[in-house]
Amino acid sequence: MLAPGAYARLGLRHPVALDLGTSTVRLWTPVSGRVVTEPAVLARMPSGGYAVGRAAMELRDTGDAKLLWPVRYGVVADFLACVHLLRVLAAASGRPGDDVSPVVVGVPATATLRQKDFLVEVVHRAFGGRVATVEEPLAAALACRADLDGDDVVAVDIGHGRTEIARIVDRAVEAAERIDVPNAIDQIPLIAAAVRRLGTQPVWPRRRRLLITGGGAAHPELAARLAALTGRMVTMPADPHLATLAGLRLLLTG
Repeated sequence: MLAPGAYARLGLRHPVALDLGTSTVRLWTPVSGRVVTEPAVLARMPSGGYAVGRAAMELRDTGDAKLLWPVRYGVVADFLACVHLLRVLAAASGRPGDDVSPVVVGVPATATLRQKDFLVEVVHRAFGGRVATVEEPLAAALACRADLDGDDVVAVDIGHGRTEIARIVDRAVEAAERIDVPNAIDQIPLIAAAVRRLGTQPVWPRRRRLLITGGGAAHPELAARLAALTGRMVTMPADPHLATLAGLRLLLTG
């Protein structure tokens, strides 16, 4: 059962909150106090080696490189490329190479155990230290400051080409489904149907909450249509694309 501050410890020098998405990777450390954001992409340079993030995108624009996206549907698709990507970002964050402070990383709620283990090994290779995984819908729900003990909560995390719908019970993901449709508006009937399936347990008199997060959550029609189709009260944070990272930060800082 997770709560803000669950991973906070006195004396930690450089803990990291990490949101590794299909299109974007974001990390935060208390030392720098800022979010490092880069496209989750690499490109082989003509001279050898790899460019990472924005530098890789610039090479693509000049026609000098082919892009490699090492994360697919929120899980690792290319082990070595992902390690290289994260090592560059770890250096950019200012984290010392010998630091053993924990890294808390978001993982899709629908990921298999093998996919979670694969992600843990990638992050450990890149950062060193201990690695803890937290399911992304749960991290996002923490960021929304939802009443996870009193409300009936279903979280919808709309990522790049992948949406997860998760029912949260007793501060844990009880069940989850994934939808792979690129357009957020086209997903609405599928999302609503999944919300109804996952939220069928009678929970009166709890409030029926629907949390919407992720980069695709900001579409102007999304919240109103889902509220109408599901009969739930919709909550969306001010920066829905940062909700997972914000929840992971709360776990480190309280």
